[in-house]
Amino acid sequence: MRSRVVPKSSKSAFGRLTDLVKWVDLLIEVCDARAPLSSRHPNTSTLFGQKPRLIVLSKADLACAQAAKEWLAYFRDHDQQTAFALSFKTASGKDRLLAAVLKATTDQRQKMARKGLLPRPVRICVVGMPNVGKSSLINWLIGKNRAKVADRPGVTRAPQWIRVHPQIELLDSPGVLPNRALDENTSLKLALLNLLGENSYDQEEMARAALLRFHNKQVEQLESYFKNDDDISLESLAKRRNFITQGGKLDTRRAAGAFISDLREGKLGKVMLDSLP
Repeated sequence: MRSRVVPKSSKSAFGRLTDLVKWVDLLIEVCDARAPLSSRHPNTSTLFGQKPRLIVLSKADLACAQAAKEWLAYFRDHDQQTAFALSFKTASGKDRLLAAVLKATTDQRQKMARKGLLPRPVRICVVGMPNVGKSSLINWLIGKNRAKVADRPGVTRAPQWIRVHPQIELLDSPGVLPNRALDENTSLKLALLNLLGENSYDQEEMARAALLRFHNKQVEQLESYFKNDDDISLESLAKRRNFITQGGKLDTRRAAGAFISDLREGKLGKVMLDSLP
């Protein structure tokens, strides 16, 4: 799978987000728990500076729990960042996250009080790449669909302030890709997790690259998915599911789509695509 060139629109969005960050009290950086590093914006120091920050690993129900736990420790020890692995399908962890937001902004609130300013809600900006779960996080916090959500990158177009707690307002910002080209390995992982637009990759090419990667690193899950068939390939999957073209040939493109969909939905089991540094 080829490396991906970031379009000019992402570069301009990067600049707008950099300006926006200056006006908030805290950042919540959302990453995909199945690829905590690859789905994290690589320019965080430039983009966020010294702004207080919490990290949320979304879709934790689809990630290897032990590996996700190790990533939480990594962010704590290496980046001095408090991190949470969360699934937005249950309410578990919501109170802990809100408490962490208030704790992390104690200094800002006390500073306003000392200046005699009227109390206002803490302003939080939710940031991250497209489709990592920023809007889902906000809807999870408020318990309703206030922020637009869809299973494709780029649904959130314009910033919107949303009250999620009497003392907390969240800004759901549009997802922004890095303002530089992505390497082949990172592009593969982001595409597999539906964090890149469908027009930026070839589905069959990506599926074949993923099969090779899984065969080298997560072979047990792959063998279970293929029912211990010695032939781990799109051709084997197409044959087993009777995916046949009108010309009578094995439909490997359809098999590629099925494999990718199953991986994203957790039917290959709980996965971790990133290794700790």
